[in-house]
Amino acid sequence: MLMEATDSPDPASFRQTELFRKCQEIGIIPKSEGELAERAGGPEAVVSAAAGEVQEPPELMATYDETYLSLNLHVHQMWCPACAWVIEETLKRSPGIASASCNFATDRVRCDYNPVVTSPREIIGAINSLGYEASLPGEGREAKDLKAELIRFVVSAFLTMNVMMLSFALYSGFFTELSRDHVHKLSWPIFVMASVVLFYGGRNIYRRAWAGITTAAFSMETLITVGSFSAYFYSIYGLLSASIHLYFDTASMLITLVLLGKLLERRAKDEVQEDLANFFSLRPTKVRICSEIYPDGRYVDAQYLIKGDTFRVEENEILPADGLILGGKGIVDESSLTGEPLPIKKKTGDRIKSGSRVIQGIFTVKAEGVGEDSIVGQMITIMEQALGKRTPFEGKAERALQWFVPVVLALAAGTGLLCLLFGLTAEESLIRAVTVTVISCPCTLGIAIPMARLAGISLAGRKGILVRDFTSFEQADRVNSFVLDKTGTVTKGQWSLLEVVPVGPFSTEKILGLAAALEKESDHLIAAEITREAAKHQAELATLQEREAFENGISAVFNGEKVKIGSRGFLADEIETAPDLPLPENKPEHSLVFMSFADKLCGIFIFGDEIKSTTTQAVKCLREAKYQVALISGDDDLTTKTIAGEVGIQEALGGRLPQEKAIYISVLQKQGLRVAMVGDGINDAPALVQADLAIAVHSGSHLGKEAADLTLMRGDPLQICDFIELAGKVKKKVHQNLGCSFIYNLVSIPIAMSGLLTPLIAVSAMLLSSLSVIGNTLLLLKKD
Repeated sequence: MLMEATDSPDPASFRQTELFRKCQEIGIIPKSEGELAERAGGPEAVVSAAAGEVQEPPELMATYDETYLSLNLHVHQMWCPACAWVIEETLKRSPGIASASCNFATDRVRCDYNPVVTSPREIIGAINSLGYEASLPGEGREAKDLKAELIRFVVSAFLTMNVMMLSFALYSGFFTELSRDHVHKLSWPIFVMASVVLFYGGRNIYRRAWAGITTAAFSMETLITVGSFSAYFYSIYGLLSASIHLYFDTASMLITLVLLGKLLERRAKDEVQEDLANFFSLRPTKVRICSEIYPDGRYVDAQYLIKGDTFRVEENEILPADGLILGGKGIVDESSLTGEPLPIKKKTGDRIKSGSRVIQGIFTVKAEGVGEDSIVGQMITIMEQALGKRTPFEGKAERALQWFVPVVLALAAGTGLLCLLFGLTAEESLIRAVTVTVISCPCTLGIAIPMARLAGISLAGRKGILVRDFTSFEQADRVNSFVLDKTGTVTKGQWSLLEVVPVGPFSTEKILGLAAALEKESDHLIAAEITREAAKHQAELATLQEREAFENGISAVFNGEKVKIGSRGFLADEIETAPDLPLPENKPEHSLVFMSFADKLCGIFIFGDEIKSTTTQAVKCLREAKYQVALISGDDDLTTKTIAGEVGIQEALGGRLPQEKAIYISVLQKQGLRVAMVGDGINDAPALVQADLAIAVHSGSHLGKEAADLTLMRGDPLQICDFIELAGKVKKKVHQNLGCSFIYNLVSIPIAMSGLLTPLIAVSAMLLSSLSVIGNTLLLLKKD
């Protein structure tokens, strides 16, 4: 850093820089060899003054080596999964890069790099040298790249049409005699225009083909390059021989059709990526930070926002961080995070999530979770990791693709040789070999699973389901048993005041005013719930005297009379003297708190954990689909069975510790069942790990700590049914894509070898097969 300073042109004089002196003053750099050795903890830290080098002790060097930064890049011009493999392998072999993952479906690269050894600029340069275009997210290169591709296609198409037109005139020589001069006047313009198409229009194709050859990762570009240049160079030989057997039109049309197909494919792929792109855009790049100098906020780069900062958001802006609302009220939209379309009201004291959009109002917020620690940051990280993971079958398909292109090239060469041996002309043999080369489509096999994965994860995100592992789509189709945790899954997981029952002449507001006054100095959950309910009813707090707290209740004096609140035991005498009192039904999952005034019962407070409104419907959905459903909980057995009966679950087990829940799932698996566990992503971790499919219900905890295959961000049990339905559709698309890909290649290559097709028909069929896979995946998004 000192060597790069602007005031230090000579690296050897870094000790004389102002920056070096300032670093010594504030203690960043030791002022002497003794201080350095003292910091390092031994004599190993020695400063060689003569050489001007600092020898780091081994333990410090290890710390530096283990410090890596993450980098996310958009990569343009990837045409098939082999491109992603080339980029990934190149980065892994580059110095300073610990790991790299390139995803064809999302056009994204993620890598961990050592900033001492390399930099984002060098990483981008390494990718660009392979023939691709990498850029940092938000640089907006998409429009520029699309314009360049469109221009390249238009120029190539215009010249190809002219090549075709002049070629028709040249082919008339088969039916009438053309002089050598006429042949030259027609052939040379065709050669010039075809050369422009091949070397300008097909430049990116050849760069990728060469990158694939040097890394032994052959792809569709390899086949197109071999086919087009075979026709091109054979035509040059015919041109110099004044022959009319020229195939410049074939070479030009191959390139032009590929460019057209890739433009159409990009448009379809953009539609598939739209939901994911919208989700990634939920992290704003700027934030309005408030300070004493700028109380209304001043815009700065969002990366400078830290925990504890105060920022301001207005209508139509997106929250850059999780936080506590310090001021303001309004309405926000959390649909991008939870899939819930209904707007949510927020006010001072409420917590607000990053990624939410402000529909109405202005909020001043204290940042609590920023960057990757925020809800949206955690979700983006998890989705990127999920998109980068490969299924076992996908890994096999990629290994097969590495042999696919060499096998096709061998078949093409063998076809040409056999044609010559059986007496066909060199032209016919060449055309048949080129046809075999360009008709095969390795891309369809390579993109069948990635495109379905992209669509599935995008659709799940639209429904408020965060997918961590794509194999969960496959597992969801295999499970036949669901085990639901009670607290937080079936119930809301919040012990709250459900009902206030006035007794005698007292109104609800009067009871709440007295109760809130009694509980004013308490900090337990009962006090908080009563205070919240009193504020909701705008109840006026009573003025009390002689307040006294006990283990099971509180007493005080109001208007000269004694007022008490507490448990059944604390008010036993008051309850006993009211024999005709119609007490509410005492359900096992409910707790009762009593209140009296002047030794007479005046109110009853019913507390409990409320069952979610959609739980019964979700259980009914699962049972109708023939799934076995069980309820398990750490609460007592009576409470668990009572809740199970209310929601329609027959099997219930209470009093189970986290490890015992995992044992229960193991028992079910030994009985031949495939079990899905739905519970808290952290507390139920042992059971989730044991299950075949782990589904976490988001409870506000850190997403990165959850041991689950997917997370229900809205916490709605009906999302389980939504995912099962979606998983069936995604699996069906994967099978359709793979089936079509295998059938196409198995049928098309023998037909091309038989000579029934021309290269132009072959390349068109190849492009259509690739488009069909993307189009079939696009239907999944359109129908949903």
